[in-house]
Amino acid sequence: MSIDTNTSSHRRMPRFGLQGCTCLGILLVAAIGLLTLQDQVTVFDFGDPGPDARFFPRLVLWLLALGAVLRLWRHRRTAETAIGPAVGWIRVLFVMMLMAVALATMPMLGFIITVATIGIVLAWLLGERHWLFNVALPLIVTIAIFWAGRHLLNLPLP
Repeated sequence: MSIDTNTSSHRRMPRFGLQGCTCLGILLVAAIGLLTLQDQVTVFDFGDPGPDARFFPRLVLWLLALGAVLRLWRHRRTAETAIGPAVGWIRVLFVMMLMAVALATMPMLGFIITVATIGIVLAWLLGERHWLFNVALPLIVTIAIFWAGRHLLNLPLP
């Protein structure tokens, strides 16, 4: 009987990998956003008792922070593996570039045109080919967000 002395079979997987770093990054960005939200978002208060312009950003930032903390806590003792092949990263980089272009062009083109176009392109990029979900749904959601932001939250959207 022989004993396997090969150390490669005893290598431990890293306990902290790309997923954990991503969650830490999201947690850091959410914490910075929550700390600077008071200075970044101007509130136009007309005496309305409802939520103000900081309500939804605060809600989203708290949910991001909570999700990141829960993911870090749940997977604290599991080994992490690679997310996927490098080909998938091209799609991620394209989506990030698309979001940057949308933020840069929104003051010139307006909220509805920019967000609807980005929604349609993202739906197509993620594989949706049915016209109802590829074109109609992004348009309906964009108009609903614009209406709610303008009339319910009194946000000055571009």
